[in-house]
Amino acid sequence: MPYIQLDGQQYPLVAGENAVGSGADVRIRLPGAGIESVAVVLAVGSDGNTVARRAGAQVVTVNGVALGAEPEPLLHGDRVEIGGRELHYGDDKKGGMTQYVPNMKLPQPGASSPAGAPKPTARTGGRLVSLVDGREYAIASDGLAIGRDPTCDIVVSSADVSRKHAVVAPSAEGYVLTDMSTNGVLVNGTRITAPAPLGKGDVITIGTDEFRFHADAAAAAAEAAQKVVLATLEVTSSGPMKGKKFDVRLPLTHLGRGAHNDVVIADESVSDSHAKLQKRESGWFVVDMGSTNGTYVGGKRIDGEKQLVGAPDVRLGGVKFIFRATDAAEAAGASSTRAIAALRPSETKGRATASARDTTLPDTPPRGVKAQRRSSGRQVVEQKSGMPVLVWIVAVLVLGALVLKFLTGR
Repeated sequence: MPYIQLDGQQYPLVAGENAVGSGADVRIRLPGAGIESVAVVLAVGSDGNTVARRAGAQVVTVNGVALGAEPEPLLHGDRVEIGGRELHYGDDKKGGMTQYVPNMKLPQPGASSPAGAPKPTARTGGRLVSLVDGREYAIASDGLAIGRDPTCDIVVSSADVSRKHAVVAPSAEGYVLTDMSTNGVLVNGTRITAPAPLGKGDVITIGTDEFRFHADAAAAAAEAAQKVVLATLEVTSSGPMKGKKFDVRLPLTHLGRGAHNDVVIADESVSDSHAKLQKRESGWFVVDMGSTNGTYVGGKRIDGEKQLVGAPDVRLGGVKFIFRATDAAEAAGASSTRAIAALRPSETKGRATASARDTTLPDTPPRGVKAQRRSSGRQVVEQKSGMPVLVWIVAVLVLGALVLKFLTGR
């Protein structure tokens, strides 16, 4: 059932028209000067969906945008303002109980954390930018609340999001994110377990929504941060962008046509939110964000994500790039050759003999022997406890001698 929340009280909306204003016969009454008797009508259809329709000359805004002559559909969390009074629209289908996700798939700790320490910020200019639709939310001095409840500053209406899921607020160290939820909050892919200081460019994941954190840089860090380039994307496809080079400065970088992306690619074949680059311990990965025209690595369309090894060609829609990490060895990650310390000449003979002996071992150990795995990855064998072989041989010889003596003595 849809409802309006005003001054801490809920007003259910009935099917049909619900008048809002200062009049005596309205569904939701807003007493006070400067408000028309019927300022806006909230019409609930048979499907439960609600639209707002201006009823007079009163200025009515929905999420800060003036309501025009055409009705405006309302979504859970929308704000309707009339004469300085703010009404929060909610829907029980979106604002019910939080759905607990016991098997929520979380990345391994540190899998996509930023390299090095987080970039410090001042405690001013804080804002979150949605990586879904590019909308920007300023962080007020008393903090910014994120959750499913329509009174939150950012409303995320997913069933696995708590009513008040998290809060971002200024602190002495800059800005701090506090998790207040059932299912947790991720920062750069890692679930936080305590209030976490935010660094410039951090990505906060709540439910299926992602937000990029921005703030005024701390004076000492501002100039240094601008110089760090982790990787580059150079356009190789024909067209006006050919040869253009994009710098990748964040370990989690979003790519797409929309202005909210870290790398904006102005081409119609590229989706608004197309893909993202992630720098992990094992190297760089490209992740498709459900784009229309696909993400390709080495000419093959990827399903989900793909590791970028060396300097591969990456294509987003119809725009082709060469990806280059500034540290090629680190970009190769797990595929790189492991370095081995040099051996002194005097050690070579002994090591070679041991190595040759190891290679002669059968895949299945002989009876009386059990196999073990060492950290080196080689198969080695270990004698089982029991009577030594030499003792068995001596015993057999003694027994044979006694038998022979017995036979010859007869």
